Amino acid sequence: MKKNTVFVEMDDGQKVALHTWLPDGEVKAVVQLCHGMAEFSMRYDRFGEVLAKNGIAFYAHDHRGHGETAGCIENLGYLADKDGFQRVVLDVRNLVKKAHEDFPGKKVFIFGHSFGSFVTQSFIEQFGDEISGAVICGSAGPRPVSIGFGLMLANIIVAVKGKKSKATLLDGIAFGAYNKLIKDAATPFDWLSRDPAEVKKYADSPYCGFVCTNGFFKDMFTGLSTIHKPENMKKIPVNLPVFLIAGTADPVGNYGKTVVNLWKIYKANGISDLEIKLYKDARHELLNETNHAEVEGDVLNWLNSHM
Repeated sequence: MKKNTVFVEMDDGQKVALHTWLPDGEVKAVVQLCHGMAEFSMRYDRFGEVLAKNGIAFYAHDHRGHGETAGCIENLGYLADKDGFQRVVLDVRNLVKKAHEDFPGKKVFIFGHSFGSFVTQSFIEQFGDEISGAVICGSAGPRPVSIGFGLMLANIIVAVKGKKSKATLLDGIAFGAYNKLIKDAATPFDWLSRDPAEVKKYADSPYCGFVCTNGFFKDMFTGLSTIHKPENMKKIPVNLPVFLIAGTADPVGNYGKTVVNLWKIYKANGISDLEIKLYKDARHELLNETNHAEVEGDVLNWLNSHM
């Protein structure tokens, strides 16, 4: 297995850090990662090794305002001056194109987690015919009231404080209640995983858990208000394989409820190759959970069945 990091220039000049895990032998397919908010792609090293050892190349970039793409700590949590959410979607499209160019004739899949799962939902609505399947992890379905309120508040704060100001209020509103069902939570991040070691690694990293900008929240809420419009969800190709995975103790998807609702909408829209699995008592980060080996195996089996 070979690991490497390169910087790929996007069509607007932004250079994005792309980390790759390549098998020693033949590449059977490529998985493109879309990571979550306030984290970075190297947290998925174990998953990349699992895929590479099974003949699958893993492409994992750091989103704008995250990881090595941000350039420095001061730039963390800011996407773009204009249309930040869509810019991230277009970055993914550029990297999917690169994966196709690097491995002609091989299938390319997307694995999207959390914020990256919303980017993935948007991608398959706009460019679903450019990939061979999507795994949507730690996600959520439509929440029009809360998302509408969040977007309204973000617009007001951005108008007063500017896009690059830190979103202390919005961050507290968005994540403040996520630990409420966890007895004796030791950190603000216990909702991420039942594994204390993984939670500690997240809490100790300067590239994780930072407070994003008000512009980020405006961009994210704009994206969320767009991807769950019925007319947009109906644009997903009905023959595109989709695998929804989440934990029943994940507050992001309202403990599985909105994920099941999303599955029902996709099914009603005619997506023919559609699967869902909810992991009992698992929290938000399934690949960093105590049952991560089970999740890795399920994703690997799903990928193999679609190659």
